[in-house]
Amino acid sequence: MRNARATSTATRFLGVRLTSEEESLLDGFQRTHGLSTRSDAVRALVRSASEPQPGSVELPPTLRGELEEIVENGYARDLEGAIALVSSLGLTELARTHSERLPALRDHARSVKERREGRRRADREGRGLLGR
Repeated sequence: MRNARATSTATRFLGVRLTSEEESLLDGFQRTHGLSTRSDAVRALVRSASEPQPGSVELPPTLRGELEEIVENGYARDLEGAIALVSSLGLTELARTHSERLPALRDHARSVKERREGRRRADREGRGLLGR
C-alpha cells in the first residue's frame, strides 16, 4: 500500500529488525497517528526526530557551555545529568534561604519594628509631659 501523503518517491530500502515489543510500539504509533503502513510510521518517526520536542528547552550558549564544562570536569555523566546537578544545587540553596536566611531577616525586621515602636512610644510620652 502506498501512502497518498508521500510527496516524493522513496529511493532507499532499509531493512530493520525489531523485537516484538518494538514492533508493537511501532504498530501503536501507526494507529495513533492514522498512518496506513509501517513504512509511513517509520518515515513519520524519522521526520519527527528533527523537530523540536515539546517541553524541550533551548539553552543560551553561555549556560550550555557552563553545563558542558561540568560534564568535561567529570561532575556529571552527560548534559542531562549536569542540568539535574545544577537544579539540585539551586534547590538546596533555595531551601537554605528559606530555612536559615529568611528567619534571620524576619527577626531583624521584628527588632527594627520594635525599636521604631519604642521610639514612637517615647516620643508620645515626651510630648505628653511637655503638654503638647
